[in-house]
Amino acid sequence: MSRSMVILLMVCVTAVLHVAIRQAQGRASVAGQAPASIEIPSLILEFRQAGPDIPVDESVRNSLETNAILMRTYVSPRGVPVALTTVYAGVTRRSLHFPEVCLTGQGWDVSEQTSVQVGMMFTGKRLILAKGKAREAVLYWFKTGQNFTGNYFLNSLYWARDTLLLRSPSTMMIRLGTPIGAQGEAAAFRILEDFAVALAPTLIETVH
Repeated sequence: MSRSMVILLMVCVTAVLHVAIRQAQGRASVAGQAPASIEIPSLILEFRQAGPDIPVDESVRNSLETNAILMRTYVSPRGVPVALTTVYAGVTRRSLHFPEVCLTGQGWDVSEQTSVQVGMMFTGKRLILAKGKAREAVLYWFKTGQNFTGNYFLNSLYWARDTLLLRSPSTMMIRLGTPIGAQGEAAAFRILEDFAVALAPTLIETVH
């Protein structure tokens, strides 16, 4: 098969998948909406919630088309803060987005982005952010049904597959962040990965 035929075939397959995802998303939008809140424990193994949940602006809720947004801070046993943000889209996907877009809109520069293995469970997306002298480590991933991935497009395929099989999968985005301090990037990402590994079973059990 010639190279041009391979490219044409890939374009056709991509177009068919795109149409299938859009149609499934439209049906899911009618079938159900996200709940008003997300229930995640205030204690995740050794990480303890610090203070009340952070209020979410109405403009953010309107932009993401969901009220099910959770923003809170946990602290490690050594007092290192971990900012948790979850956006739960229920059985639709309209609320999901690339976190890089929001972070850039908040004034952060994304200086590095790579895929990283999180424990033995899944692959997440790792970002290094900079704003003036501040530097931030970010780890995010998506959950659809029982599937975790840091790849937005692979998550879309999980969602389309499960929806076309009439499984009505829920879908959400999970983002973790912590400042990069004197101990460096590796130490910051170790904290985030430890928290992610601890959080994952909770998400499987409590978020459906």
